[in-house]
Amino acid sequence: MACYPITPEAGRLVAEETAERSYDLAVSHLRKSHRVTVGKELILGMTTSVGAYWLEQDKAALQPRNHVGFAPPVATLQPKTCLIFADGVMIHTDGAWHEARVGTVRSECGDDKHDKRQRHKSSIARLCPLEEFGLDLWRKAHQMGYGTAPVSAFIADGSHWLWNLAQDRFGRAIPILDFWHLCEHVGNCAKEFFGEKTPETEAWSLKVCGTLRAGLVNDALKEVERLAARSPAKRNAKHELITYLNNNRTRMDYPRYEAMGLPIGSGEVEAQCKTLVQARCKQAGMRWSRSGAEQLLRVRCAVRDGSFDAMFNHWPTDLAAWRARQTRRNPATSTVANTTASSVAMN
Repeated sequence: MACYPITPEAGRLVAEETAERSYDLAVSHLRKSHRVTVGKELILGMTTSVGAYWLEQDKAALQPRNHVGFAPPVATLQPKTCLIFADGVMIHTDGAWHEARVGTVRSECGDDKHDKRQRHKSSIARLCPLEEFGLDLWRKAHQMGYGTAPVSAFIADGSHWLWNLAQDRFGRAIPILDFWHLCEHVGNCAKEFFGEKTPETEAWSLKVCGTLRAGLVNDALKEVERLAARSPAKRNAKHELITYLNNNRTRMDYPRYEAMGLPIGSGEVEAQCKTLVQARCKQAGMRWSRSGAEQLLRVRCAVRDGSFDAMFNHWPTDLAAWRARQTRRNPATSTVANTTASSVAMN
């Protein structure tokens, strides 16, 4: 197998390019814009190796505590407010559709009196079991000051896995149900009773959503209970909305949240699902392995949140040492990525 010598600076360009463009486009853009000529196999192997290494570093940041749990990593920020968002998006990997789970942490630091709050935002995107994703998001949140922030909140839609995660990992955070997803549920029920896009549907939906926005959950439930359900479809729609409201009633105190300056929507993580994951991984003709997609997304997260340069500073020597350890553990993993790491370390 050919060896492609590459300098650390060229390696930096390769990783950044592949985080933003398909591997084929990255090869072309590197040649035309940076005069760096590399093959697709090399940049794929190098980028996934960097991503795998950083994922391992993320895991290593969690220190075991007496073999019964993990100690949180040291915080790099001391925020006034720490907000955690989470959601999921489907991508095609290993011949089937799988959910990529996305978590976003936004920490706000600074002085309220002088309106000088600074926002720091970082995301993770994982294709892994829920328990591992939850631990990784917990790590990210603690790095960004969740453990000491005077105010923290977890904002998500009504999916059960999200609120199980919030209960398991973010018990001190204020739980907030995304208001706009709530409105969708109200609208779906209204359409079943009053028809698609009718004045009655709009009026009833606005009334119920306005009642919920005012924090009057019991009044909204009474309005739903008054619906005359004379068909199985209507009875089912009514039951689903009542169940949804009852399950989430402790997450719908919107007047309180807004008075505290907290968001009532999870739009930030929904945007990350689109721009971070879908824009890179759901282009026409793309084929992914689960590990390859996750490793690439780790690099893309670092590029998008601004941590890439700082993480890359130690990359050439650290990655070479890591690849050497990987090879000792399993000689069969000695691929072009190993060759790449060695070449970078030597140049």
